[in-house]
Amino acid sequence: MADDFKYHIEQHGSLVRPSALLTARAGGLSGDALAAAEQEAVTGAAHLQRRLTLSMVGDGQFRRSSFESVVYDRVSGFAPADGPAPLADAAGIPAARRRSVTAVPAVAGTGTGAGAGVPAPAPAGRLARDEVAPVLAVVDRPVFVQLPSPGYLAAVGSSLSGPGSIAAITASGAALAAILHAEIEALSVDGVAYVALGNPLYPPLLTVAGRESLAAAGGDVDAVLAAMIAADRAAVAGLAVPEDFRVGLDLTDSGPLPTTARGYDPTAVETLLDSTPFNRLGLDFPVDPAARLPLELVKPGLVISLGVVDVSSGGLETVESILDRVDPVIEERGEFDVAIATNGGFAQSADLPTMSFNEQNEKLRLVETVARYYWGNEI
Repeated sequence: MADDFKYHIEQHGSLVRPSALLTARAGGLSGDALAAAEQEAVTGAAHLQRRLTLSMVGDGQFRRSSFESVVYDRVSGFAPADGPAPLADAAGIPAARRRSVTAVPAVAGTGTGAGAGVPAPAPAGRLARDEVAPVLAVVDRPVFVQLPSPGYLAAVGSSLSGPGSIAAITASGAALAAILHAEIEALSVDGVAYVALGNPLYPPLLTVAGRESLAAAGGDVDAVLAAMIAADRAAVAGLAVPEDFRVGLDLTDSGPLPTTARGYDPTAVETLLDSTPFNRLGLDFPVDPAARLPLELVKPGLVISLGVVDVSSGGLETVESILDRVDPVIEERGEFDVAIATNGGFAQSADLPTMSFNEQNEKLRLVETVARYYWGNEI
């Protein structure tokens, strides 16, 4: 169904940490004192997004050390990935953000599993409740949260080669999908309006250059893609959530994606999009048309969140240049199936911001300004 709840402005969760919070952490604050500093930072970020009239508000991921840590810190069965990870390399995921799933559930008939007495991944309580609670308390706009998708978590540390590698991704993806499924339902009960599952591993599996690179490294590209799709869809299949709750699939990370210059493979893209259960699709939408995902393959009703404001540098695009990119999409698809967004988070890792706090705010204002050209009376 089309997204008729006017979520026309989007960003991807992570914001540059304010200087007061960085100072508090550098000074060794912990316990209640650090929690108070985090609470103040989150409240400030929520009010900032509200003033910018962003139509979905988040906590900036200020409590996370990285995009993935909301799961790594609260789910057992992960260890640092210490071997080759060609898919993560192709997606530009830094080594510090990669983990391998060590407790893989046994898969019947494959010989793949964690072994006797080793439990499957399991959560120690809720994942994102503490992130969204302070935002829900202070703003009157829809609140969203970004979570790493189960397919991403299962595959980011994988070598993609060797016996059982695909079975391991499949099994761990299924176990993690159940955990994410439960968390999404719980977030909807908390009052969250939108959850975006982030999986920046898809572009290497969907693009010509990425697929060639992975095949040369010995990976079964189509099997990996199928395993990730199955895990990510399982996380949202049969959700018991309110009618106006939305779940999106976010393919962006932090700026231009490294494998898109030679374009996308149409068959692979159709495999991802065929009968997708997601309401929204977050994409990098770069200046070069050849590097864009072919939007003609995206069926009507699936809202496309166009990443037209680049978070990889502080340089500010002009409104006119962005309108030149977006106008043809609006003319072709109509205004209801499109949103304007950044092309990734501003701080996927807490210690690696891509720009200053003020530069970030100008980027967010630019998103809002461009959106007003299309939905000025609605936002």
